[in-house]
Amino acid sequence: MQTDTTFNRLLSRRGFSFLTAGASICLTIALGACTMNETQQRMGSGAAIGALGGALLGGNREGALIGAAVGAAGGYIVDQRAKRSDSETENAQLRQENETLRLEAENQRLREQTGQ
Repeated sequence: MQTDTTFNRLLSRRGFSFLTAGASICLTIALGACTMNETQQRMGSGAAIGALGGALLGGNREGALIGAAVGAAGGYIVDQRAKRSDSETENAQLRQENETLRLEAENQRLREQTGQ
């Protein structure tokens, strides 16, 4: 009696087509990523990983589609969090530079007043 393992399922006719489709999607995304912005790259990576995971776990097209949708949404969320973090870091640097310039201007004004 032969047990049904994931590897055997992948090599079956249906599983092999999912594996081929998943590999094709990953290759397309990898090559297309050269012209994508960061958001598109993160969403595409999430969709590819989700589609592959959904196909492996669900074993059908619906599982792959649901996995792709969930993966793309996850990629978008990761992208927005990264952008927010970058924005907060940049704002903190700008506030520090602004404070430095304000203090320099105040010192210059005081020097001019005492010199007169």
